[in-house]
Amino acid sequence: MSEEKYANWFARRRETNVMDGVKEHILKIVDTAEELNKSFTAIMEKDEMAALQAISRLNMNEKAADNIEVSLNEQLAIGDLPAKEREDLMHLVRRMDQIADWTKSAARNIEVLIEAEIEVPEKIWKYYRVLAGRVLNTAKEVKLCIDFLGEDDDQFKVHKGNVERIEHEIDDLYFKIKKKVLLSDDIDPRMIFILRDIVHALENAADSCKAAADLMQIIMVAHK
Repeated sequence: MSEEKYANWFARRRETNVMDGVKEHILKIVDTAEELNKSFTAIMEKDEMAALQAISRLNMNEKAADNIEVSLNEQLAIGDLPAKEREDLMHLVRRMDQIADWTKSAARNIEVLIEAEIEVPEKIWKYYRVLAGRVLNTAKEVKLCIDFLGEDDDQFKVHKGNVERIEHEIDDLYFKIKKKVLLSDDIDPRMIFILRDIVHALENAADSCKAAADLMQIIMVAHK
């Protein structure tokens, strides 16, 4: 497919409800990462009520993202796109939705710690807040990848590269937390499993960001 036809191919699809839905979907996903970040900030400020309110908003955004995913799949199932294109978009939507799923998993475990009144040392929350901030940055870069997909290859590659770079940073921080935090002798045994689940969820959210960007790269190359 020539470069001009390639641009036209995406332009036609950007006019459809499907592409509008994909954009709406990623915005809700970024919102979940935003609220997760706010919950950690509230915890650091000793404001548990604000943390729980952020988690409540996160849950609403995650539910909205789920509803958009269902709607998109229904549109793709009955639409006139070729089978391979439908399959690629369904995979992309599913992978993006997993970002929100994992942020919700992290939030649920934070909620458990708050409601059980388990005191987590501030030095531990600092690590987790940094990690949550990296996840938010990665989700934002995925959103920018979608914005430039089929519109500007160079900018798409820049933001895809950012996704990969931040994901590598998260991997390094993930193992640092496992060694310095989860293996510490002064941690309340009750919180070990919950903290492990939180860091695992954040790492998986970052992995899902990278997987979504990789799928966009496949879509871009396949239709050139």
